[in-house]
Amino acid sequence: MHPAAPQQENHPRKITAYVKVQLFFWSSYFLVNLLFIGVSGYYNHSSALIFLLLSLLLAFASHGLRRLYHRYARQLSTFQLGLHLCWLLPITALAVQTLLHGLIFLSIQLLGPSDNIQPVSVGSFIGYSINTGIMLTLWSILYLFQREFKQRRETEIAHWRDQAKLRDMELQFLRSQINSHFLFNSLNNVRALILEDPQAARQGLSDLATLLRGLLQADNKMTVSLREELDWVRGYLALESLQFEQRLSYAFQIDAALLDKKVPPLLLQTLVENAVKHGIARRRAGGHIQISAHPLSPSHWQLEITNPGADLPAEHSGHSIGLTNTRARLAAAFGAEARFDLALGVSVSARVDLPL
Repeated sequence: MHPAAPQQENHPRKITAYVKVQLFFWSSYFLVNLLFIGVSGYYNHSSALIFLLLSLLLAFASHGLRRLYHRYARQLSTFQLGLHLCWLLPITALAVQTLLHGLIFLSIQLLGPSDNIQPVSVGSFIGYSINTGIMLTLWSILYLFQREFKQRRETEIAHWRDQAKLRDMELQFLRSQINSHFLFNSLNNVRALILEDPQAARQGLSDLATLLRGLLQADNKMTVSLREELDWVRGYLALESLQFEQRLSYAFQIDAALLDKKVPPLLLQTLVENAVKHGIARRRAGGHIQISAHPLSPSHWQLEITNPGADLPAEHSGHSIGLTNTRARLAAAFGAEARFDLALGVSVSARVDLPL
């Protein structure tokens, strides 16, 4: 058995808790022994002193077992640890009783015989050693049970911490996809206007710069307020209006009480972009986009984006990259509390249910 690297529990709270448990356990053992000899009628100062000395020796022995566990046995399986305890605990109990009786013998030699101290036979020595071994076994079981519970708890906490980090990384990746997609589309729209309408192109670049500044500020956020998201959507629609002109109209119907509620960044913009790309852009006459937010229940509220269906309804499959990304980001940010539905028909409605 090779020693593992020692891992000391140096945290003050951990040390304080361990010392308190040690004091409580072995003090209780000492008091129970005093109660037993008192009820039996054998109480005297010498017996009390012997049990006090025994309790102190057991406290030091249990602390030594703990040190051995941390130095050598932390990586052992439960079965291997049990095998080692089968020989280590009896030897420790014998060592404690040998040391105790050696101290008693030494005190007799120094202070003289005492009527309160009875001679110890081999049988009584073995009996005392068995009793000591039982107490050390009980202490070991309680300590190892506490260690197992603590390790399982720390493992579970580490698991959920890793899951949270993974979720954050996933959100960062998904947001980067949306940011790049949005930026390229916007730049293409502005580029198309440079020769046709330079003034409109300049205004578009100004709107895009303002919009990108806001997006960069929210780049490290898991959620943003609906108010911020609406500002970005207005900027996006202003950019799209440069291209579609009279073919695109839009309106907002937002409950003011929901403006500070949280949504994943670019969630609404993605859905509006999907409405423009698969609805307005595929209709000769263009169309109208309605964006609304209203309470749905005491625990949820709803975002809804409605646009007319395309001239070719097959384009509205509901499985585009943007919508797949939207579902993934909702699941990562809110889990099962959020839901996304796409209703297809003469008009197309994208509905997002979010927790209040």
